[in-house]
Amino acid sequence: MEVTVQAEFKLFGVIKRQGKWYIAFCPPLDLTTQGRTEEEAKKNLLEASQLFITSCLERGTLDQALKELGFVPVKGKAEKIPSGAFPLAVPIPFGVDKNLRSRV
Repeated sequence: MEVTVQAEFKLFGVIKRQGKWYIAFCPPLDLTTQGRTEEEAKKNLLEASQLFITSCLERGTLDQALKELGFVPVKGKAEKIPSGAFPLAVPIPFGVDKNLRSRV
């Protein structure tokens, strides 16, 4: 039986135009990418964020990476997105493919 769970990291990004390029930056993950259009830069930032988180999960280093980036557990609601930033929802699917047996 296959079991799938999806987690979503709610982050934010900032876009700046630099010459002919749009530079997208995700301050919480300290990731930067670019695109020829604003839409392409946002898409690239989402992909880079997914790859970063997935890579950390696969290597078992997500906890350490988040600590090094300054993440700490919070109680209640998350902080608001800074002015001028855009929301960046990063979906990460998890799958387990094991023969799960019910216990009787």
